[in-house]
Amino acid sequence: MSVFVISDKTEDIANKFNLQIDDPTMNRKRLKSFEREYNLNIEDFNRLFFSKYNLEYISRYFAMNGLEFRILTHPCETNTCFEKADLLGTWDALNVIKTLYFEYSEDNNIYAVVIPETGCFMDKVMLKDILGLSGAGFFRKAEKIPQNMSFGTCSPFILESDLLSNGGKVAKIVFDTETLEMKKDDQHLDDFSFGMDHRMSVQMNYYHCYLLIKEMYPEVVEKREVLNLSFKEKFIRKNGRLSINYDFKSINYKTAKFINGIHGYGDVSITNDYMDELDISGLLSLQGGVDRN
Repeated sequence: MSVFVISDKTEDIANKFNLQIDDPTMNRKRLKSFEREYNLNIEDFNRLFFSKYNLEYISRYFAMNGLEFRILTHPCETNTCFEKADLLGTWDALNVIKTLYFEYSEDNNIYAVVIPETGCFMDKVMLKDILGLSGAGFFRKAEKIPQNMSFGTCSPFILESDLLSNGGKVAKIVFDTETLEMKKDDQHLDDFSFGMDHRMSVQMNYYHCYLLIKEMYPEVVEKREVLNLSFKEKFIRKNGRLSINYDFKSINYKTAKFINGIHGYGDVSITNDYMDELDISGLLSLQGGVDRN
C-alpha cells in the first residue's frame, strides 16, 4: 500500500497524478506493503483526497497542531475492520476503528458510536440508557447514513449539513471513555475509513480523532462508556483441571486488549465469521464461518 503524508519535503505530483493509474497500490501492480511514501503540501493533499468530500478540516487540524496522520491506499476493497487489519499485516483489529450509525425509533434521529473493533458486537439495548434517552423507543441499524459515506466506509467525519440542528439527522457522535483514556497513552495510529472509496483509509490516533470532531461539532460529540463488559461464564473444575467458557454479549476495550495480549502454550482454535452486522448489509447473507486455525 502507498502512504501519503503532509510534509515540507513535497513532491509536485498532484496536478498530474492519477491515483488509479500512477499509484502502485491502486494500479495493476497492487503493492501490498508500505513501500512507497508520497510527501505532499496540504493543498495537493486535499486536492487528491479531501476536497471532493469537503473534509479539508481534517488536514487543517492535524497540520495546525503538528499531530501525526496519514492516508493509505490499499490494493483491494475492504468492508470490515478485520479485512482492513489483514491488509495492514501486523496491525491488531483493535487499531481499526468502526463508526456505527443507529436510528432511534422514537424520533428517527441518528446516533453514531465510534469504537475499535473489539471482536464482538456492542450491546444496543444498553445504548439507550447510556445516552439518557427517554421514551419506549429502541435502536436499529440506520438505513440512511451521512453524505459522502457508504456502508463499509462509515466514519465520524461528517459535515455541518449532517447535523440535526442544520436539517440533517445526526443527533450525537459518541466515543468510548475507556478507549479514549488508553489510546491517549499509547499514541498508536488507528485506522479510519473516510469518503466513499473502499480502497483508502486515514490513520490518526483515536484520542486525536475525538479532539478533532469535538472541536468541529462540540454540541453533538460526547464521550460515554459505550463498551461494557457483558458475558456468561461456565466454570468447571474436574480432577484438578479447569474448563472456563465465556459467551460475550459485549466487551470493553481493556478486556479485549488483555485477551489479545495473553501468552501461553496449548491448542488454540479460532473461528471468526468476519461479519459485522452494522458494516454492510450484504455480509448478513453469508453463511458459516472462517476457520482461522
